[in-house]
Amino acid sequence: MMPARAYEYEAEVARPWRKAEPEIQKVPRRLHKPVRKQNYKLFRRRLFVSVVVILAMYAAAVVRSETLVRTGATLINLQQQEAQLIMKNSELKIEVEKLKEPERITQIAEKQLGMSVARSNIYVKAK
Repeated sequence: MMPARAYEYEAEVARPWRKAEPEIQKVPRRLHKPVRKQNYKLFRRRLFVSVVVILAMYAAAVVRSETLVRTGATLINLQQQEAQLIMKNSELKIEVEKLKEPERITQIAEKQLGMSVARSNIYVKAK
C-alpha cells in the first residue's frame, strides 16, 4: 500500500501544473441538446412561417393577375360590342332616313292605298 501512496505523491510532485489548473466542471451533453433542439425548432418554425408568407404572397399575385386578365378580356369584349352597336345604330339611322323620304311615302300611298297626288292646291273658303 505504501508504494501506491508514494506513486500518487510523486505524480503530484512531478506534475505540479495539473494541480494548478482549475477544474472545469463538465456539463452533461444532454443539457446542450435541448438548446440545439430549441434553436432548431425555432429555425424550423421561422422557416415554415416565411415559406407560408411567401406562398401566400405568390398566390395573391397569381389571383390578382388572373383577375386583371379576366377584366381585360371582358373590357375588350365590351368594346367590340360597343363598336358593333354603334355601326348598327348608324345603319338604322340611314334606314330611318330612307323610310322618311317623301317619294317612298308617295309610292306606298299610290300603290297600296290607291291614293293619288293632287296636282293643284285646292283651297276651301271657310265661312
